[in-house]
Amino acid sequence: MTTRTRLTLQAHDGHALGAYCHEPAREARAVIVIAPAIAVPQAFYAAYASFLAGQGYRVWTFDYRGIGESRQGPLRACDADIGDWVKLDYDAVVQHAAAPALPLFLLGHSMGGQTVPLLPSLAKASGIINIAVGSGARRHNQPAVRRSTLLLWHVLTPLLCGLFGYFPGARLGVVGDLPRGVMRQWRRWCLSPDYLLSGDPDGRAAYARARCPVLGLTFSDDELLLESGSKMLHDAYTGAPVDYRVLRPQQFGLARIGHFGFFRSQQEKILWPLVSDWLEERCAELAEAQPA
Repeated sequence: MTTRTRLTLQAHDGHALGAYCHEPAREARAVIVIAPAIAVPQAFYAAYASFLAGQGYRVWTFDYRGIGESRQGPLRACDADIGDWVKLDYDAVVQHAAAPALPLFLLGHSMGGQTVPLLPSLAKASGIINIAVGSGARRHNQPAVRRSTLLLWHVLTPLLCGLFGYFPGARLGVVGDLPRGVMRQWRRWCLSPDYLLSGDPDGRAAYARARCPVLGLTFSDDELLLESGSKMLHDAYTGAPVDYRVLRPQQFGLARIGHFGFFRSQQEKILWPLVSDWLEERCAELAEAQPA
């Protein structure tokens, strides 16, 4: 039987982060850290984390500062940007989770996968798993989203971040509540033609430096992102082997998957084994590579 333990971890600057460790019933064969999509609390990934623990993996989930169980006080007092989320929060969780003699896999959903190459501790990873990871640049948005982002980026974000001291997305039904620095940096990336590859000074070079294998699962019915943007980001892993797959719901007898559907508990026997099988193969390869 798997167990789940709630922990408070320290970010690199001492900020308290809410996290959960899902332990398998037997000795762990590898460690997996799940990084959330923007404004999505770690609770969304709990069922999937439990499933992976049942497959023999030690699985960590966490919330970025200002989100879910890592939110402290009024959001207007949180001055974090995406760089803080990645280099102070996510990286601290990776360093805490890394265990001697166990492979470490980084599983990211949307932004949680987009930003993996920016991690200072990326060299610790034995593999990267990207779920619905693509470019948020306007030219890579689905047409309906592209139309709405004109208002979001040019009016709502500058106006509301200045007025409230954070982005009040929850009351608008847009993304969710976010620290102003996160929203402003995300805006810069989304208004850049190649998203973080051109919007972040180290973006493209960081992707090129990655060396561990990458599994990318993109869904043809993603309601937010075009497949071309996902392909662009995965092509930027020029120094790593990439297993990139575009999946259609019809392949699996499903009516819909979309940007969030992979993590629904109904996918336990349908979509979740795609990642489990890849992990199994990767762990076997790593074991064979160990000196006798």
